[in-house]
Amino acid sequence: MSISQSNIKQLFSLSAGICNLCKIQLIENNMQIAEMAHIIAKKSNGARGSIYQENDNSYNNLILLCPNCHTKVDKYPETYPVEELIRLKNKHENFINSRLNINQEYSKDLSSLNTLFQYIPITHFRGMAMDLPHRLSNDFNAIEMFKAFIRGNPQAYPFWDTQLTKLWESFLHDMERINDWILGSLTIETNKLITFNEMINNTHQNEPSYNIYISSEYDNFLILNKKFLNHEQLDLVYKEIPKLVQEFIYSHTELINYIREKYRDIKW
Repeated sequence: MSISQSNIKQLFSLSAGICNLCKIQLIENNMQIAEMAHIIAKKSNGARGSIYQENDNSYNNLILLCPNCHTKVDKYPETYPVEELIRLKNKHENFINSRLNINQEYSKDLSSLNTLFQYIPITHFRGMAMDLPHRLSNDFNAIEMFKAFIRGNPQAYPFWDTQLTKLWESFLHDMERINDWILGSLTIETNKLITFNEMINNTHQNEPSYNIYISSEYDNFLILNKKFLNHEQLDLVYKEIPKLVQEFIYSHTELINYIREKYRDIKW
């Protein structure tokens, strides 16, 4: 009995048309050179033959090889016993399957990033941060856009790429720390930072305070509130904000470099 078409299709598809041993493509100059080798020989006197399992053309008893590897495994059956060929076949097919899964996950993450970057000016944030501590563009905000994206696409996050998720979370964390100062206030007596969330949720003590940054009358910037902050408060801003900017630039640069290297089809 010959090998069935369903077994041929299964063998070629799960091996991706690649030799299970040497990994060469089994099409050369539009010619198919693959050979469907028997793990247990068709005849009992063949390589790894058995009188109890002759003429077994099932998928489980076949392995896809190039002509050279087919010759080698049959010439040296002691080096390539049944168990070893089954192990090599399973290893190869599992590798192919994992690569296909990785490609699907890559495509999902790439699509998520492309959608996000339609609304988040990711490559401009470094330049914006460099304007601190004197001023900051009102466009310096990825957090709210990201939250809106997640609400509409809960399946998209965490990213399939765990390293991408880690770098993204670090980037957002450092951006949030800057925004705590930009949108926050300093208490008059103790110079304590009151974050924007603390203000809107009224979780801070009712101690008088001044906004650290205020809206510019002339452009799309928040500017340092030099009119009301005293010298001690300004010194605190000049001391703390550059530290946060440095940390943000580091995490932002790591994220951008990783995306450029890993996701080369990205649309910035």
